[in-house]
Amino acid sequence: MNSPKILILTGSYGNGHLEVTHALVAELKKRGITDVVVSDLFHEAHPILTSFTKQLYLKSFTKGQSIYGFLYYNSDARLTDFRIDRIIDRYGYMRISELMNTYAFDAVINTFPMQALPIYQQKNHHNIPFVNVLTDFSLHSRWLSNEIDHFFVAGESLKKELIDSGVAPQKITVSGIPIKEEFYHTKKENLDKKEPLNQAKELLISAGAFGVIKDLPILIEELYSQSNLAITVVCGKNQELYDLLTMKFEAVSSISILGYVKDMASLMRRADLMVTKPGGISLSEALAIQVPLVLTPAVPGQELDNAKLFESKGMAIVSYEEEEIVPAILYLLKNPAFCTEMKENMQKHFYPNAAALIVDEVLTISKKASYLESLLD
Repeated sequence: MNSPKILILTGSYGNGHLEVTHALVAELKKRGITDVVVSDLFHEAHPILTSFTKQLYLKSFTKGQSIYGFLYYNSDARLTDFRIDRIIDRYGYMRISELMNTYAFDAVINTFPMQALPIYQQKNHHNIPFVNVLTDFSLHSRWLSNEIDHFFVAGESLKKELIDSGVAPQKITVSGIPIKEEFYHTKKENLDKKEPLNQAKELLISAGAFGVIKDLPILIEELYSQSNLAITVVCGKNQELYDLLTMKFEAVSSISILGYVKDMASLMRRADLMVTKPGGISLSEALAIQVPLVLTPAVPGQELDNAKLFESKGMAIVSYEEEEIVPAILYLLKNPAFCTEMKENMQKHFYPNAAALIVDEVLTISKKASYLESLLD
């Protein structure tokens, strides 16, 4: 088999699906596989509709959270039949058809929860493998279909959910969620090192592009007044938040305000505690470095389900209201044994080098499919 041609389907709702796609593309390039087509499927199929729905998605983090939760849970086929998704999938199906008619792919990797790919397979019966890479720690039925040849999941609990939903165990690989390679090479500093008694602890707050903490300036002031903390806040691409915090805290040497950061892994390595939202990528990065977590109040949907899982496994403290964030941080500062236990739990649920494992498996499945097809010719 020559160098395979791979199609990766993704979506630009948030950064998670794109980050997973970038990690997979980077791993394929390491293998010398550069014949890769990446499709932001729904944007290409219907850019105007996609732009509108993306704006609704972003607003769901600050406004209309109950609406997003309603749409998320009511589009789960295990609960109901939601007809809006049928319209979206129809556009996706049309774009997949265009791609499949243009290129001869050897495998299709999907990183976005949708039924457009299974619908295409039902109508066309290709012999190439169709695989799903789930980008959260919880299951939504839009990942499920008998037409998908293999599923790559974040952990054992998600594998069990798939099995309980009727997926054969041999079609599931616990791989972890693909993240940037630098997180796998970043280790926490030696915990046994001697530190000055009054050494300030390092707190990292990932505010994100969507301003997920509404009263962040007040939260920072509370922490500054109640604890011996060096606080770093990463605002991402939220320029308005960056300008506000910079102006407010520019005279405080123990508070650092950063914009978009390329080397998040190094910041997380130095941190003793981290505050972040419970997105699949953010949680996977924290698992890689085993930094104790306080999770911000989650939007109902996949992030809330992620948070509840991390809470149940002892891998994070979950805040359900913003007023709970500061007490959770102070509790961790006063209870280093609990932090150690949290890191040990994170180590148990960490799967390194997810992208490499997925690419290995996809190439193996693709070779088997190619061999079986040659027998039928």
